[in-house]
Amino acid sequence: MTDLGTLGGTDSRGSGINNAGQVTGTAGLPFQPFQGLFPFHIFLYSNGQMTDLGSLLMGQALNDAEGLNDKGQVVGRSYNRGQFLPFLYSNGQFIDLNNLIDPTLGIRLFDASGINNNGQIIASGGGGAYLLTPVPEPSTLALFGVALSGLWGWSRHRLSVFR
Repeated sequence: MTDLGTLGGTDSRGSGINNAGQVTGTAGLPFQPFQGLFPFHIFLYSNGQMTDLGSLLMGQALNDAEGLNDKGQVVGRSYNRGQFLPFLYSNGQFIDLNNLIDPTLGIRLFDASGINNNGQIIASGGGGAYLLTPVPEPSTLALFGVALSGLWGWSRHRLSVFR
C-alpha cells in the first residue's frame, strides 16, 4: 500500500488509474483563511510524486478528477458559482468541454467521468449521458492528405523504377 499524500492540505481522494500506474484525483491545499476555503486541486501521481495540476478556473475551490487514460489525459469537473463545468486536462492545459461542442445543440454539460485511450470522453448534462469523440482539425486532415499523396507519388515512382 502506498500513501499518495496531499498537496499540503488534510486529505486527498484518488479516482482514476491508468496502465502506467499513474493516478489522478483531488487533493486538498493548505487552508486559505483570507478566502475561508479549503481548496482542492486536481493531481497526477506518477513515479512516486504527486503533481498539482491546478484547476479549470483560477481560484476555484472545488475540483474533481474522475478519469485518466494512458496518455495522461484527465477528465472531471470544476465548480463555479453554482454550476459544475466539465474539463479535459491535456498537454498541460485545462479545457472546458462545453467550449468544444456545437452551441446550436443547446446542451450544457456539467461532468466528465471517463476517458479512453482514443480520447473519447463520457460526459453528463442536459438531461442525459453523452459520448464525446474527438474530430481531427481541418489542418490535421490536410496534412494527412499531403502525406498520402506524397506516399502515392513515391510508390508510383518506385514502381516505374522496377519495371
